[in-house]
Amino acid sequence: MTNPEDYPILVDFAPAPGVRGVARISKEDLVEKSKIAVDVAMSTMQSMANKAVAAIKKIKVSERPDKVELEFGLTLDAEAGALVAKVGTEAAIKVTMSWEKKKEEKEKK
Repeated sequence: MTNPEDYPILVDFAPAPGVRGVARISKEDLVEKSKIAVDVAMSTMQSMANKAVAAIKKIKVSERPDKVELEFGLTLDAEAGALVAKVGTEAAIKVTMSWEKKKEEKEKK
């Protein structure tokens, strides 16, 4: 079985508004910047999930919803790595996370 790390995810970084790209980026630089952007995006998703779970835990158990869904966009950027963005056409990645109570948690209500 091949290692997924052997196949980097390459990102097509759009230029910032008002900026025209003139320099070519080497494949090695593109691979490195893409890796950093994807790693930051994965960390951002994990952080958003952790914050959502922490917020849900602050709600009284009897008042917690049976299902919670969190949707946001991530825009990948060569300099910043990943930025939380509006969900829509400008988002490079649309992320939807959902949590649902386990059957035994529902029965405790």
